[in-house]
Amino acid sequence: MRRLFTLSVFLFGMGCATQAQQIVTNQEKISINMTASESIEADVIVFNININAEGDTPRNAFSLHKERETVLANLLKKFDINEEDINFQPIRINKRYTNNGKSQLSATSQQVSVTFTDFEIYEDIQLTLIENNFDSFNGNFSSTKMEEGKEKALLSAIEAAKQKAEIIAKVSGVTLGNVINISYSDYVVTRPKSYARTEMMTMDASSSMMDFAQTVSITANVSIEFAISN
Repeated sequence: MRRLFTLSVFLFGMGCATQAQQIVTNQEKISINMTASESIEADVIVFNININAEGDTPRNAFSLHKERETVLANLLKKFDINEEDINFQPIRINKRYTNNGKSQLSATSQQVSVTFTDFEIYEDIQLTLIENNFDSFNGNFSSTKMEEGKEKALLSAIEAAKQKAEIIAKVSGVTLGNVINISYSDYVVTRPKSYARTEMMTMDASSSMMDFAQTVSITANVSIEFAISN
């Protein structure tokens, strides 16, 4: 009589726990969940700025907003930021009540995202924005090799899943067959490196955290079902 069973194994790499479970069903397969990561050097900063202004009338709020918009536009031109690296949304204007709930203010907002490779201008941009009453902005490290990193992480996860499936099939006394089903996802985490850039041999008064190399960690998750036979 033919033996029918499913061996489901959930394996999470990168220091996570490993669990194994055997379930009797009417299908023969091995299910593997695997995680793998690829680290690539962060070579760009994505800087997000929110231009906002308030006024007692919509026109006054809009006028102040345009002044701040001009400051930002001139700043980006000063540092030769390419147009293709600047993304922005249209200006929004809405009414806002004060704390007493009686008087109204008009408020504007506009989201701008800027990408640049020169890390040295990052602090100068922030200081200029603060000096001109900008109060909402943040930056994140990213990489121009993001797609390459995603592909490498995915390939690593698939290969690791296949190796685990082969080991489990061998130990279980079954033959590993073709892939029945596969699905995957990926996400990105920025993590600091523990070393400084090679050109930074000594620390001095002008040193800052921006002197240290950063990496972007791309993690791929795959779920693969392999057919098995006795």
